[in-house]
Amino acid sequence: MATLRLCADLAQLTTIREFVARSGRELDLDRRANYDLQLAVDEACTNIVQHAYGGRAGEIEVTVEPGEGGVRVTVRDWGTPFELQKVPVPDVAAPLEQRDVGGLGLFLIHQLMDDVRFDFDAEHGNTLTMVKR
Repeated sequence: MATLRLCADLAQLTTIREFVARSGRELDLDRRANYDLQLAVDEACTNIVQHAYGGRAGEIEVTVEPGEGGVRVTVRDWGTPFELQKVPVPDVAAPLEQRDVGGLGLFLIHQLMDDVRFDFDAEHGNTLTMVKR
């Protein structure tokens, strides 16, 4: 198990991607699965910086470990509670000119990962658990 905890800042995304890539290699993920894992974590952390903290100071914790028949990544923050049911589902079939800018992060995470779970509690904050088999 490897854990990285750092400031929630877009400038830290490169460090997070490198950490996830290295962890994936150490767990023998193939190149495609490792890339999917990096992209999903990058999307999740970008959402945390922009939405959970909204420019305020805070922390992100990323843990990568073997589990559930593959690799399990847990991304945690202590920002604004995340409410999945309030996030609109993007219409990916709509013509580009009719789509809103952004809003595809969660959709992409669900496409890239085999299992995605969100939890919140006052002590542990927002916890996103993703599995890639």
